[in-house]
Amino acid sequence: MATPVLGRNAVVKKDGVEIGYATGVTVSIDVDLIKEYQIGSDAPAIVAPGTKTYSVSIDKMYIDNAWAEQVKAGTEVSLEIAPAGATTGKPKITLNGVIFTGWEISIDAEGVIMESVEGEAKEIVFGTY
Repeated sequence: MATPVLGRNAVVKKDGVEIGYATGVTVSIDVDLIKEYQIGSDAPAIVAPGTKTYSVSIDKMYIDNAWAEQVKAGTEVSLEIAPAGATTGKPKITLNGVIFTGWEISIDAEGVIMESVEGEAKEIVFGTY
C-alpha cells in the first residue's frame, strides 16, 4: 500500500525559482463535454471531450507587490509543482504558459499578511524528477 504524501514536503517553483513562504497551491483540470442529441432519440448521438482548462491558485505570505505587478502586466510564467518534494523519482507537475488572472491581499491584525494569485495555463505536463 502506498503512503500518503505530506504537503509540507511539497516544492512550488515559478520560472525555476522556489516560491518562498508559499502556504498552499491548487491545480485543477476542467474538460468541457460535447454532447449533441438528434431528433427522435433521448440518448446523445455524440459524446466527446471538448476544450480543456488548466487552472492554478497559489497562497503565500505577502512580501511586496511583485506578484500583483505580474498579474497587472499579464506576464506569462511557468510553474513547477513537486507534491512530494523535488528528489529523483518523485512526481512533478509542470504548468506552462501560465497567465495570472487575479490577485488578492488579506490583512488580519493578528496574523501574517497573505496574498493569493490565480490563473490559467496553456499546458500541463505530468512527469517525474
